[in-house]
Amino acid sequence: MATQARIGQAVLGVLMVGCPLTGLFPGPVPLLFAIAAIGTANAAFPLMRTFGSALLGGVAASSIALSSVPFVTCSTERFTEVFTCTGDAPTWHLTGTVLVAGLSGASLVLARMTVQWERPLNREPRGADKAGR
Repeated sequence: MATQARIGQAVLGVLMVGCPLTGLFPGPVPLLFAIAAIGTANAAFPLMRTFGSALLGGVAASSIALSSVPFVTCSTERFTEVFTCTGDAPTWHLTGTVLVAGLSGASLVLARMTVQWERPLNREPRGADKAGR
C-alpha cells in the first residue's frame, strides 16, 4: 500500500509541474506550484516527510489566503500594478491557487496514509506490560 501512495505522490508531483507549464496562470501561482512540487517530492520519502508535509501545509494555507487578492486589488484603480488585472487574469489566479491548495491537500493525505501503512500492524496496545495484562 505504501508503494501505491508513492505512485500517487508521483502523479500529484507531475500535475504540480505540468499545470504551470500551460501558461494560463499569472504570477505568483507558478511559484506556488513549484514549491508544492518540492514538498510532494520530499513527502514521498521517510527522511524528509516532516519537512515535505510542513511545506505542503504552508503552500495550501498561503494559496487559500492569496486566492481572492487579485479580485480585491483589481476592483480599484489604485493597486493595478500588484497583480495582472487584464482579461481573465484574476479568474486564472483564483483557479490556480485553488488547484495548488487541492493538490497540496491530497499530497498531505497521501503522506499521512503512507506513515500509517508503514507502521507495524502487530504493535502492543498502550499500557500493556510484557505479560499482556
